[in-house]
Amino acid sequence: MEEYQIVNFVEFLLKRVYNSKQIPKTIVLEAFDNVIRDVNYHFPETSDSEVLNRIVTNQNELAMFLFRLGSHIHKENLEELESQIHFLMKDLCGCEIYFNSTIDEGLYIVHGEGTIIGSRNTIGKGFMIHQNCTIGHKVNGSGSGNNIGENVKMYCNSSILGSLYIGDNVVIGAHTMVNKNIKDNTTVISNTRLDYL
Repeated sequence: MEEYQIVNFVEFLLKRVYNSKQIPKTIVLEAFDNVIRDVNYHFPETSDSEVLNRIVTNQNELAMFLFRLGSHIHKENLEELESQIHFLMKDLCGCEIYFNSTIDEGLYIVHGEGTIIGSRNTIGKGFMIHQNCTIGHKVNGSGSGNNIGENVKMYCNSSILGSLYIGDNVVIGAHTMVNKNIKDNTTVISNTRLDYL
C-alpha cells in the first residue's frame, strides 16, 4: 500500500516541475526505504505508514525523502533527473543538500528551512540537523568536503565551514560557527568547546 502511494506522490510532485522526467519506481522505493531507516534510527516505534504520512504532508521527512531520492539518482548517474529533485527540495522545503554528499543511515532534518549541506561531505550515522544550518567549504567548487562522524547534532543557525574533521557524538550549539577540527564527545557553544567529563 505504502509503495503504491509513494510512487504516486512522486508523480504528483513532478507536476510542479517544468518538462519533468519520470523517475524509475525502483529508485523511488529505495529512497522511501532509506527514509524509513532514517526515522527508525531515532524513533524506532514509527510505522512505515506514519513515515509516508509525514512525507506527503510536508513534514521533516519530505526533505529527507527528496535528499535520498536525489542521492539514489546521483549514484545511478541519471544526471538528467537530478535537477528536478533539487528544484523540489528548494521549492517545497526551503533547503539545499548536494546529492554528491554521502550521509549514512539516521539522517534527520528538523524543520529544514534555510539548511544547506554543500558538496562532497561525508557524514556518519545518526546525523541530526536543524533549520538554517550550513555545512560548506572555504573555497567554492574545490577541495574535499567535511568529514563528520556518527551521532552529530547541529542546532539552529550553526555552521561547519572548511574541510574539517568533526568527531563522533559532537553537539554543535545554536548560532555557532565551527572552523576547526572537533574531537569526539565534544559540545561546541558559540566557538567555546566544552569537553564532556
